[in-house]
Order: sequence, then C-alpha cells, then structure tokens
Amino acid sequence: MECVIVVAATIGSPFAPADESDGYALMSAGSIRVTGYPVGAGAVAGTLTDGSNPVDALLLMEEPALPGQEIQARPVALLHTLVDGLPRIEVLCVPAHDANFASLTDVAALRAWHADEGTLATVLHRLERGHRWRITEFEEAPAAEKFLAEARHCHEGLTWRKEQ
Repeated sequence: MECVIVVAATIGSPFAPADESDGYALMSAGSIRVTGYPVGAGAVAGTLTDGSNPVDALLLMEEPALPGQEIQARPVALLHTLVDGLPRIEVLCVPAHDANFASLTDVAALRAWHADEGTLATVLHRLERGHRWRITEFEEAPAAEKFLAEARHCHEGLTWRKEQ
C-alpha cells in the first residue's frame, strides 16, 4: 500500500543501517550513514482519524523535504505513543520507490537502523518541542496499512457526504 505524505517539518536523525544495505559505504565522503537520514513529520493525505485530523506520519528519507512537499511513501510501522500522557498514533513510512529503503520492511529492520523506541521518542521531541514523548508499542506494516485503510475510508465517507 502506498500513501502520500505532506511534509510539515524535517530534522536530522541518527537513523542509518549498521551495514551497507542502503548502498552507501561507511567511509564515503559525506556518507549519510555517518550523519543519519533526515526524518520528516507530516500528515497522510486523504485520511481522517476519529479526531477528524489527518493521520500523523513520520517519513525517513534520503534528502530533507520542504514544508508542503508531497512524497509518495509506504508504511513500515504503526507507532503507538503517549504525548504528554495522551495517546497518539503515528505511521512510520519510507519513500515508496527509493532503493535505499528497500530493506526497511518491518520493525526488526527499523531497529537495525537504530530506530528503536527511545531514539524515535527523542526525534519526535525534537520535531515537537515542549512535549514529552514515549513510544508504547511498535506494530508491523500490516497494522499500519489497516489503520491507513480505515482512515481513508473515514475521509472518503466525509467527502462523499459533502458532495451530495
């Protein structure tokens, strides 16, 4: 399943594989494996949650994106978080057709890229300062796809009613 992420902000991250599965050698000049891949925060276009907001998304990408940029992506995991003690769900995605991220297909692969719960919470905090983040659960890509399908259905139901 693919989706479109509308990026709102981008920051650097420590996420990179320990091996050369992304096609970069560790010692390459300016290797992104040394500095980490950028992470964008945004929303999944064409979705609505129970709170009438688009689905929140994190996007691991090779190059930073500008606010408002739309990126074709695929979900890798569903993150259950607590933000200041309140539950929130984020979909973690990668660019849909970027070979650098072909090995990122599940939670185990994310952890191999150093994208564990603690590090993700730190990245989320950097994206939304002033909030306390905690990752309570990682779910695999099928759970993220199901969540997105339900959010698309909710959006389609609302937009269909408006057109009547």
